[in-house]
Amino acid sequence: MLIQRSFRLCAAVVLLAFASVTAHAAKPFYDAIYVFGDSLCDVGNIYLATKGAEPISPPYYNGRFSNGPLWVEHVASSLGLPMTPALAGGTDYAFGGALVTAAKVTPSGTIPSVPQQVALYLSQHGGKADPKALYILEGGGNDILDATSGSPQSLGFQIAIGIAESELLLRQAGAKKFLISTLLDIGQTPAGQLDASFATAASVATNQSLDILLGAEQLIEGIHIRRMDFFGLLHAVAADATHFGFTNITVPCLNPFTNAVCLDPDHTLFWDAEHPTVFGHAFLAVTVENALPE
Repeated sequence: MLIQRSFRLCAAVVLLAFASVTAHAAKPFYDAIYVFGDSLCDVGNIYLATKGAEPISPPYYNGRFSNGPLWVEHVASSLGLPMTPALAGGTDYAFGGALVTAAKVTPSGTIPSVPQQVALYLSQHGGKADPKALYILEGGGNDILDATSGSPQSLGFQIAIGIAESELLLRQAGAKKFLISTLLDIGQTPAGQLDASFATAASVATNQSLDILLGAEQLIEGIHIRRMDFFGLLHAVAADATHFGFTNITVPCLNPFTNAVCLDPDHTLFWDAEHPTVFGHAFLAVTVENALPE
């Protein structure tokens, strides 16, 4: 009975992620949402850049690295705002596979880092950032998963520097409203299990360093930086998965070799080794929506 009640509760929560567009659309607090990050936020840039080669859709959903809309799409919808890839003229500049600390060279081309995504946005807008927009900055997971040497503390600090410098670039250009979540515990993801202690230590170092670097920025009059605790949220799910409606939080739903999909994706946390399912994304989105002003 407890599990059934939890499932009903989480179903209601997920529905909330898709609802209230009309409630917010009458008088939006933001006039746009600009996103910079990696595959956790990429609504189609890599898909367009690779001419549909990555991610393969289906089983991936319309060029997203998941089986449905991403958390940034849920948030945008709740505010009555569009969310489309920058390569299609939209406001989402995130690229799947992006690093924070450097550009990433791949056989298909170079993926811009998060600071380079910010620079691209500013170059397309005359060096000015819309002061009425919400700016989402996210990243660091790929830096950690790609690391082959060095200390997790040093890596975490470098990631934090990149995110903080991105915020500074935007603020100096006129941006005032930011959403910068803590980095998920990469050691809790299936991909991070290969070296969970390193991945978790680097995630913690990133979050602690970024808290320090953003501390002074948050004291500037007129600047609003919301720090959503995605790290803590993932740990809460790990501690009591059924309470949040999950029955599988360790095994990815998608088989990477056969592309077979699990029998119960609606109660599975991870779509593949690195990315949440649509249910996982909606779970993140509800947390953000509840923290944003009406």
